Amino acid sequence: MILFQYDKFWRYLLLNRLNSLVFEVFRAPWRGEGQRGDATGPDAILVFVRYASSRWPAAVALFLVGVGFLVATQLRSRQPLRQAATLPTWRLQELAVLVHKQDEARKLLEVEVESLRRQTQDYEAAVAEGRGLSEAMARELAQLRLVLGLVPVVGPGVSVTVHEGPARPGGILPVTLEAQDLSGLANELWSAGAEAMAINGIRTQAATGVRQTKTGIVLGGVRLSPPYRLEAIGDPDMLLAALAIRGGFVDGLRAVGLRLVVQRQARLRLTARAAPDYLRFAKPPATP
Repeated sequence: MILFQYDKFWRYLLLNRLNSLVFEVFRAPWRGEGQRGDATGPDAILVFVRYASSRWPAAVALFLVGVGFLVATQLRSRQPLRQAATLPTWRLQELAVLVHKQDEARKLLEVEVESLRRQTQDYEAAVAEGRGLSEAMARELAQLRLVLGLVPVVGPGVSVTVHEGPARPGGILPVTLEAQDLSGLANELWSAGAEAMAINGIRTQAATGVRQTKTGIVLGGVRLSPPYRLEAIGDPDMLLAALAIRGGFVDGLRAVGLRLVVQRQARLRLTARAAPDYLRFAKPPATP
């Protein structure tokens, strides 16, 4: 680096001396034979060169060689500068192409992000819809289990206790409650708006079978023993009004000698059914 600086210094010094000499030649008028006269500018250089070549030919030749060397060196030193000057333009073109490609890639990524955002929204909506559907199905299932008597229930209602009559003297058989009488009393309560019912603690439905056997009344496969107690959950006023109809079903049972005790209940608790009734022959119709 130091040698390079010295080389530049000596070239600069030599060019400076040469410029001074040329300037002096231009400024001073010259004639022939090395004498100053009327010739100036380029003519003065020609006159001076002719004069010097006739007096000092070797010096003039050496001088011209030095000038050519300096001119060639100057031209070679300018060539890397031109190449360096063209380098940023080439790099700018490459950078412009690179920026264009990056911009296209960014646009593609934005499209993909928007597509993923829409998919996420669709998934969230599907999850919310599925959750709502599941909750609706759960509520419907709970209501069906309640209606079918598969869960315990509590609520206000009435209770009806049926006592059979005592044995009469003279061999007259006592008055007993038949299966059809028990079934008719339960239907009166269902018709009055009972929502849940139990007979002797056994949860019953409208489809629960009540039949008469030689040993007594059988309810859903279970033999009942007197007294018979019916508990129905519903509007107490409606249920009591249905049972208190003059000449109705309750009056008919009392007329044959049965004793019925009807009471309003503020809170009844009915247990769940042991098992649901499975249908063997009834099936839903096939969808078209």
